Amino acid sequence: MLGGIPVIAQAAGTTNSPSAMVPKKGGRVRLALAQQSTNDTFDSARFTNANDYIRGSAVFNTLTRVDGSGQAQPELALSWEANPSATEWRFKIRKGVEFSDGQPLSLQDIAFSIMRHKNEGKASSAKPLVANIAAVTTEGDDTILVRLAEADVELPVLLGLLQFCVVKDGTEDFSKPIGTGPFVMAEFQPGIRTVLTRNTNFWKDGQPYLDEIEMISITDANARVSALLSGDIDMAADLKGAGIDQVAANPSTKIFETPSTRYAGYQFDAATNFDPNLGLAIANMFDRPKIVETVLKGHGSVANDHPVGKMSPYYNANLPQRELDLDKAKHYLKKSGIGRTPLELSVSDGVVYSVEIAQLLQRSAAQAGLNLTLRREPSESYWTAVAGKRRFFATNFFPRPTPHLLLNVTWKSGSQWNFSHYGNPRLDSLIDGVRATLDVDKRIAMYHEIQEILHNCGAVTMPVFLSYLDGVSSRIQGLTPNQIGNFSGFRFSDQVWLS
Repeated sequence: MLGGIPVIAQAAGTTNSPSAMVPKKGGRVRLALAQQSTNDTFDSARFTNANDYIRGSAVFNTLTRVDGSGQAQPELALSWEANPSATEWRFKIRKGVEFSDGQPLSLQDIAFSIMRHKNEGKASSAKPLVANIAAVTTEGDDTILVRLAEADVELPVLLGLLQFCVVKDGTEDFSKPIGTGPFVMAEFQPGIRTVLTRNTNFWKDGQPYLDEIEMISITDANARVSALLSGDIDMAADLKGAGIDQVAANPSTKIFETPSTRYAGYQFDAATNFDPNLGLAIANMFDRPKIVETVLKGHGSVANDHPVGKMSPYYNANLPQRELDLDKAKHYLKKSGIGRTPLELSVSDGVVYSVEIAQLLQRSAAQAGLNLTLRREPSESYWTAVAGKRRFFATNFFPRPTPHLLLNVTWKSGSQWNFSHYGNPRLDSLIDGVRATLDVDKRIAMYHEIQEILHNCGAVTMPVFLSYLDGVSSRIQGLTPNQIGNFSGFRFSDQVWLS
């Protein structure tokens, strides 16, 4: 153990189905996702949404695979071990793995797949995550050594993120992706359709079970439910509203729920005409239990304007839970000086529940004296043209296995997904520090301070956490909850079969 975190893992063998049923081979699954983007890609450096993650996990593998409890499990790496200071990590790599074109996986492929995110000329959402990696070298014929500038007790978990899909050394063109994963790309129309067929060269014995997966986007929640109930699709992401009850009541379909800390957030651009008082006024306008009860229909939990959930060992229970308080909202509104000047909030069907929650917010805002207007933005361009580019806008973020991994890419100064452009040297220091702090009590104290900073900064409010609520055909077997994302943390492709 190192700072309370295991640093050695041994391979437990090939992944087995969680169900007692014997998996069946064959069949085709059609999946409808809630987001749509013409920026869909197989380049993991540019992954931004569930579509990318599911597509990428089907074609590629990572060194480790993060389980439902946030721990790293063997995947392409059989085992790993750190030196006492957690500044060097050795990963023993599985032998006999081949890419879908029959070429053997090499240690240099793995080194390239990690270090390519440090390339200054490449736009990568993982760039902040690899800033601490000094070098990746090979040892013998089965080991890679990762040297760090500072300690990182979470490196095996980090390398299980789907940004770190393993590709061939030197790969720059992802129009015809070649990976070691369970499927190969047969057809790809960004924003429209992806067809994946079984990789007959896959290294896991007997897997995958399916012959083919088709992915499409249906941004309208009612249309997704209708397609599932009619049998046109087999899996529907992100159920909402009346569709939840319809799927639950139909004998041919079932609900697949994953409790998580995926948050519904509303952020200000802190670099443009930003007054923290206005943000704090907004934070006091949410009736959080009512949102969980009426909008989420009980499939979620109250949040406290930071991304750490109550089940985390790092949760700050001493931070007062923010509640609906119109008197406080009026106090901060007066300090902001906004008066009756309209404030526009950008929302979208592509940001789950952002429209419905914002409509409740709008009513509270009117009672507090704020002239809040809603601007409904198109789903397909929201994450490239709206998030981080408007004064006030809605966001969702998938949880990561550890709070640090999320904070590093969403709240550290200069990070690609720091949509608020919020800069706080103390926060940056703490985000870097938790990674390198081996003492558990000190790490907890640092996380507590991080939560307090975000709670009070005014740049963001996170009123609720959202469960992943997906609908599937009753024939779908093999799914297990993983709070990282929809459908087993986006990695269902080598697990699922049809009964």
